[in-house]
Amino acid sequence: MRLEMSFAVLVLFLTGCSTYNTLYIPDKNYLERRNIETRIFDTEDDKEILMATALVLQDMGYTIKESDAAIGVITAEKNREFGTKGGKLILRILDRDAVYEDVQCFYVSIAVTKTGDETVKVRVTFARRSWDNNGDVHTVAKINDPELYKEFFYKLEQSVFLTGQGI
Repeated sequence: MRLEMSFAVLVLFLTGCSTYNTLYIPDKNYLERRNIETRIFDTEDDKEILMATALVLQDMGYTIKESDAAIGVITAEKNREFGTKGGKLILRILDRDAVYEDVQCFYVSIAVTKTGDETVKVRVTFARRSWDNNGDVHTVAKINDPELYKEFFYKLEQSVFLTGQGI
């Protein structure tokens, strides 16, 4: 018993000594992707930027799930059916055991931070999860389409202007 306990402690000690350098290794596109996801606004008012961000998300059809102005974070999502009802019906007729993507949910998380030099930094990330017709998770993926991020930041710039004008 004492030998088994000593062996267990030794195994835990050795596995606990693994290096932290291998826990997170950014991929080669990390900096490029972060640049696409981030914009800096010339204002000190991070609360105004956070409000403008929430309004843009709502305009884009997202439902705000969480918002914390103290730490500058917003999370939101929107659900969509995948494909058409007619297409799904044809699949069921041709192969009643067919498995296909049925429902998808788009997630967005936003962090708004003051940079200390009279600017505010906004970082946004979009992701998509889908479920198949059996209710099982089919896909979980971050959305890396630069056009989506450009569109979001374009709308955010407009929203910041309108919010600043009291519109």
